[in-house]
Amino acid sequence: MAAPGNADIAIDRSTGRLVAGDWRQRALIGALDAYGALSRPLMQRGLYKACRLVGNTAWAGRTARIGLGPDAQISFPASDPYWNRMLLRSYDHEPEMARFLRLLAGADYGFVDCGANIGYWSVFVASRTGGRKPVLAIEASAPTFALLTQNVAPHAERVAAFHRAILDRSGVAVWLNAEAHEARGIASDGEASNGESVTSISIDDLLAEQGWTGRRLVVKLDVEGVEREALAGMEQALRGDALVIYEDHGSDPTHGLTRHILEERGLAVHLLLDDGIVAISEAGELDAHKRDRTKGYNLIALKQSSQWAAIIADQALAA
Repeated sequence: MAAPGNADIAIDRSTGRLVAGDWRQRALIGALDAYGALSRPLMQRGLYKACRLVGNTAWAGRTARIGLGPDAQISFPASDPYWNRMLLRSYDHEPEMARFLRLLAGADYGFVDCGANIGYWSVFVASRTGGRKPVLAIEASAPTFALLTQNVAPHAERVAAFHRAILDRSGVAVWLNAEAHEARGIASDGEASNGESVTSISIDDLLAEQGWTGRRLVVKLDVEGVEREALAGMEQALRGDALVIYEDHGSDPTHGLTRHILEERGLAVHLLLDDGIVAISEAGELDAHKRDRTKGYNLIALKQSSQWAAIIADQALAA
């Protein structure tokens, strides 16, 4: 695999400038970018498929790199449509998350990236843009973990990566499903596996192993269907006032995870938006916001009397 500094195609996201690649790559990116801009009113439907087509036909075997800041670089296979969309000015990856993490840049905390994928948010938080925070990055899939370790290597003094699956208990051998990397998780009973097996770890156990017990925490949960188990495995962290970032997917009209967090765990919940934060007191309030069935919506959960409350209140919008 190419090192983060080497790529066949590279874009500086801060300027949109192509910094590696010839006129052919510029033309392909320009065409995809035009489609991305024109399809915005339709929530960019079809952009993923278009990026997959170009990736498979023109960029197979090539490496792409995006620059998120002067000290934040992410590399990935250019054929990957989940990430190659980031080569386009018209597409942004979870801008509400980036806005929120920039907001926290001045706070003292450790970031626990559960389901870190290739390390996008781990690198973001460990870089100057995110406040150079210490990070524990956990990824279950071996091929994705290899890309994660490559991307976080320049931040080795701040980021530790772990090839484990997050669960409510440690030491359990689990099989992963056969979904694309962005949706890959622990295979449920009867679900097809991709043949990968990995050992589980609970968040509380990982924190204890790394000497992070008692540290102020932001925990990102992107664990594809085992969020409740992940929460059950971080009871000590929650008592210690961890702030949890989680995803409630647009394909779930019942808002099941948010309902669990509000009604069974009694935590305060807020929805992250591009321009602020909205308090969610009942799960049904998400009906007004979850308009795209293909998208995951980022929310935060925290104790009712959390030390994070002042930061959240400064950004609150009317529901």
